[in-house]
Amino acid sequence: MCADPEGSGRLHWVRIDLNAPGIELYVTPLDPEALAAGWQYRLRWISDVVRSERLAVAINGTLFASEARWRPRIPGDFARGVETVVADHVVSHVWEHTYLLWFGDDLTPHLEMTKPPRREALSKAKWGIGGQGIGLRDGKLWAGLRTEPDSRTAVAIDGPRRLLFLAVGEDISPRLMLQRLAGFGARDGMLLDGGRSSAIAMGDHATGVPAGSLHGGWRPVATYFGIRVP
Repeated sequence: MCADPEGSGRLHWVRIDLNAPGIELYVTPLDPEALAAGWQYRLRWISDVVRSERLAVAINGTLFASEARWRPRIPGDFARGVETVVADHVVSHVWEHTYLLWFGDDLTPHLEMTKPPRREALSKAKWGIGGQGIGLRDGKLWAGLRTEPDSRTAVAIDGPRRLLFLAVGEDISPRLMLQRLAGFGARDGMLLDGGRSSAIAMGDHATGVPAGSLHGGWRPVATYFGIRVP
């Protein structure tokens, strides 16, 4: 990506054709030990998730809080997600400010335009990842998007064509990030957790790009959103 007042550095993006046979999604499931302790997840490195879950690509997910308050976060720390996620039909919780990107059993993508997620959507969702605001709707940018650059993570879809977009920018504004995704063909999209949490990593069988972390990965986080391919 060329230098711009709203950002510079690389923009890593992936377009997934959900019509392709064998495509599978991944969302971090609830952790039983964390639940027993009053939390939901354990923090993990993105590289460990990609390897252990055999993912082709993964990005960081929702905002989160963890038990580490006076020291750096480390893998294994208990954590709790802020926005709603759905992992294999299991809803983590319902947060009133969540906009939910969800997928049914047939992987058709839907981005809820109201918050919190509708009960009907939650009952049909097999997979889902939550964000706090819709910045791209029907191919048009929300006028209130911020223009300050930082590390960003975004998800977007073209629902009728069943296309999913994952993107991580090294130094980019929310407005420019979603503008670029619209230029790539996305119709509806939102940002996920950003800053030091932003990360994208490729699996060992990736072709045309190097395996491993492309950006970020130095901070363990609570939830990830990823893709498996045959």
